[in-house]
Parts: sequence; C-alpha cells; structure tokens
Amino acid sequence: MRVEGISLPVRAVLNALSRTDTSFRLPGTALAGPEAPPQTPGPSLQAATSVQVLIAVAAMNESPQQRRKQEAKRVDKGLGLLERLHDASLGGASEAEVLEALEQWVAEFSMPDNPQLQQLARDVELRVKVELARHDRLV
Repeated sequence: MRVEGISLPVRAVLNALSRTDTSFRLPGTALAGPEAPPQTPGPSLQAATSVQVLIAVAAMNESPQQRRKQEAKRVDKGLGLLERLHDASLGGASEAEVLEALEQWVAEFSMPDNPQLQQLARDVELRVKVELARHDRLV
C-alpha cells in the first residue's frame, strides 16, 4: 500500500522507525542467513534529536483550529491579567504580583499567525505596556 501526501519530516520519521536496529537485540541472538544485516556500527539517533523530530511531527499534525485556540488562549491570558490588575487596584490588594505576571506575559508574548487575532493581540499588548509604564515598570 502506498500513501501519498506525506510531508518530508513525517517521511523521515517513518523511514527511521522502519529500519532494523541491531543495538536493541539481546546478546547472543544475532540474525543468521541472508537477512542478517552487516555488523558495521552505524550512526545512532540521539534522544534529543528524536524528541525534536517527534515534537515537529506533533506540531505539524495540529489543526489550524487548535493553533488558533492556543493563540487565543495566550491573548486571553493577557486580558485576564489586566482584569486582575483592575480588581487589585479597586480592592486595595497587592498589585506587585499582578504587575510581575504582566511583565512576564509581555516578555513571552509573540504575535499570533491568525490575521483576525493579530489586531486584538496588538491592542492587548499595547494596553499591558501602558499599564506597566503607568506603574513605572520598564517594558
């Protein structure tokens, strides 16, 4: 059976998984006969490389709806922090924790790929920066 439309990274992972690896054999259980592979040591896959490939494959399998949902959650986190800052300023609670969380959010923030979400994300980011500047926090 031949499956078409598989991207290059997925094909590389499938090819790597389909190879016979003699390093996982029990001692004394070598293959005999014509199907025995040559006993030359080949390059072994490093754990970090294979994990990175698996992460890349998982990211490729992510649907556009899932990506938009994750991007929207990141923007929503900024909105939630702004609401917490507003509540802290009204209730007299400590604003320092919320301001630190806002600083961290701005440092980790990246613009979403979705053009419809980008304008909203810019507005939230600008508002967070304004609030940080208002409280004498460097951005």
